Amino acid sequence: MEYTFDLERILFGDLPWLFLLEIVLRTALLYVYALFMLRLLGKRGMGSLSPFELAIIISLGSAVGDPMFYPGVPLVHGMLVMTVIVLLQRGLTFLTRRSQRIETFVESQASCLVADGRLVLDALNREMLAKDELFTALREAGVEQLGQVRRAYLESTGKVSVFLYPFEEERPGLGLLPVCDDEARSPEYEEGDVVAETGSYACCACGQPVRLASGEVFSACPSCGHNVWAPGFDQTIPEMTQVFEPQASSQAGL
Repeated sequence: MEYTFDLERILFGDLPWLFLLEIVLRTALLYVYALFMLRLLGKRGMGSLSPFELAIIISLGSAVGDPMFYPGVPLVHGMLVMTVIVLLQRGLTFLTRRSQRIETFVESQASCLVADGRLVLDALNREMLAKDELFTALREAGVEQLGQVRRAYLESTGKVSVFLYPFEEERPGLGLLPVCDDEARSPEYEEGDVVAETGSYACCACGQPVRLASGEVFSACPSCGHNVWAPGFDQTIPEMTQVFEPQASSQAGL
């Protein structure tokens, strides 16, 4: 029973003092590796925390939890881990203030996902973000169609910041209603189909708007090459002057 309340074992364990230096090395390596893996996870996988903050929380949680539950883990070892983590955090903060490259790696930068009512597909692929996830975030911001969005950014915290056009400057765009809403779901047209009604249409892949007259034929999207179209939402603006004209662009050699 004397072994149960052995303060020397509780505080320092049965290992040699040199093991404390090994703890410092283990903590530093695992902290850097955790930070790297969190960057690979992507912004949307981290909720509202930056990779830097999440790595600290995970590391501190493990350092505090293990000595509480496992009698074989001395308290001093856990305290040393927490101290090293705090020192690493202070060191990285110091470096990020002096190096843009290190700051970009640790905190990452905002990515533009929507520009002038169109999806930036390269950014979506780079951030491993599905269109449905983006559309959900836009709907939560009160957006009904892409033509309302001037810019949308994926922040380092995983949140989507949305900047809208003024009402009078809204343009036709791809509707954002969920696929499960059968009553509001728009019909889709493929390349080669004949346009039945004059109006605005939007590429289902990137949201590129076009205006087509009745009798014309749907072609591939001039922006991304996709070949599926949906009616564009432009009820708020009867006449649009800044809409892509496929006929004119074709004559210009685009």
